[in-house]
Amino acid sequence: MALLASAPNGRRTRAWLQDMLWPRSGEQHGRASLRQSLAKLKRILGSVFSEVVESNNQDVWMNLDALEFLGSPLDGALLEGLDLAGADGFESWLTEQRQRLVAGLEDDDNTGLRAAVPARPSGGQSGKTEFRPLKLRPAIAILPFAHCTADTVEATFGDMIAGDLSRQIARAHGIDVISHLSCRMPGFVDADLKRLRETYCVDYLVTGFLRSSGNTLTLDLEFTDSGSGVIVNAQRFERTRLDWLHGGADVLQDIASYVVDSLFKGAIRSVATRSFEDLDAHMFLMSAISLMHRQDLASVLRSHQYLESIIDRFGPCSLPYAWLAQWYVLFLAQGWSTDIAEDKNAARLMVQRALEANPDCSFSRIMDGVVSYQLERDYARARLTFDDVLAVDENNALAWFWKGTAFAFEGAGREAVAFTDRGRLLTPLDPGGYLYSNLSGTAHLSNRSFQKALELADYSLKLNRHHASALRTKIVALHGLRRLDEARKAAAELLKLYPGSTIENYLSAHPAGELELGREWAHALENSGIPKR
Repeated sequence: MALLASAPNGRRTRAWLQDMLWPRSGEQHGRASLRQSLAKLKRILGSVFSEVVESNNQDVWMNLDALEFLGSPLDGALLEGLDLAGADGFESWLTEQRQRLVAGLEDDDNTGLRAAVPARPSGGQSGKTEFRPLKLRPAIAILPFAHCTADTVEATFGDMIAGDLSRQIARAHGIDVISHLSCRMPGFVDADLKRLRETYCVDYLVTGFLRSSGNTLTLDLEFTDSGSGVIVNAQRFERTRLDWLHGGADVLQDIASYVVDSLFKGAIRSVATRSFEDLDAHMFLMSAISLMHRQDLASVLRSHQYLESIIDRFGPCSLPYAWLAQWYVLFLAQGWSTDIAEDKNAARLMVQRALEANPDCSFSRIMDGVVSYQLERDYARARLTFDDVLAVDENNALAWFWKGTAFAFEGAGREAVAFTDRGRLLTPLDPGGYLYSNLSGTAHLSNRSFQKALELADYSLKLNRHHASALRTKIVALHGLRRLDEARKAAAELLKLYPGSTIENYLSAHPAGELELGREWAHALENSGIPKR
């Protein structure tokens, strides 16, 4: 808006705006970024947009008669607080304009700028918008669970379950868990929500009440947003004492899944109902991840907007860029792309930016490997990347899953199953559970253990019926089991959900399309009723 308002007659060429604001994106992505920004402005301004901004294929211009310029250099710096990392041309332009305005000079580059700074709001407050510090990992505290009797055994159970649950959730991707030792300290366990948030940086609190009835222990849990004090979710878990003691892993997995699911639901609710100024970056990120994994087009597109909003508000950061790379991988896998080459390039660009922001971010490095073989079919580079990540963190579940899938596509089924089983053992807790089940199913397809592949594909589809890749896994598994009628029925379901599915598209887009196994799977899909073209 400032660049247009300061231009001669309010007009700039699209090429000039692209070079000024997205100099590192390349011509195609610069054009796309400009289109997206204009679309965002239109959504923000509503009907006013058409009265103020117009454009054609060459230029974008502003109706200066509809604007009023307020303030002077005495009120503060031009566009105070605005910092566009990576937009070197814009930063140079802004620095020069600020210097000229402070010196009281007329502009001599024909920009037409005349002290176009925002007026100071009444009450003496600065016009600068204050955002929260960048925090992309929400922090959860799990307090020792209370009990209704003075029985020390009950107290021990409550503390034991909370401690085990803390350790279970600490394995989840992208979440910080306050240590159980800290949560037991008197100053922590007795603190109110405001102190927990401001002093200990706790975003969400898990509390529980443990009751016993005969041989049964009942745990009532609440998941609370420390900022608003609102209970996001509540759930009851009822098991026998033996279940808690001997089957604890299954019970804890159920509770951990409930807690992580509550976290993502709470983030989506916060983004939908609260003003953006009140939101932490992690709420946008958690919402974006959850929406991305719903695998319906409207949610996926909104996910992309949320990831971009993090970068727009907080500047370059590795995690949002890495999640954007995964966004493009899943978007292409669903068959939604209208320009496959451009979206593949966009995925690689997101990886590059993620690694530029933080070369040591393990998730960004995993996405580098994923893009290498999923979109570029560079299996050698992918293997090296995953091995580098696992050399640093051998318990990285995502690295094991994606490494196993790469081996599956190359026909190394036995190794693929071993690697994805390792990933399942480490249990990544996030909305991508359907994806990881299907990656394991793909490994079993490669190993020709078709029954297990079918079970995993069915479980993936139970979690997310829109997942096209899981439907393809199911079709190939049924074909391998010689259950051809069921394979044709599954193929008809795929075509109903994704009418554009063809063997030609599959071979051109699938990571194994040029490999023997990919051609074998394509044959199974075609025999089941997927059209050739």
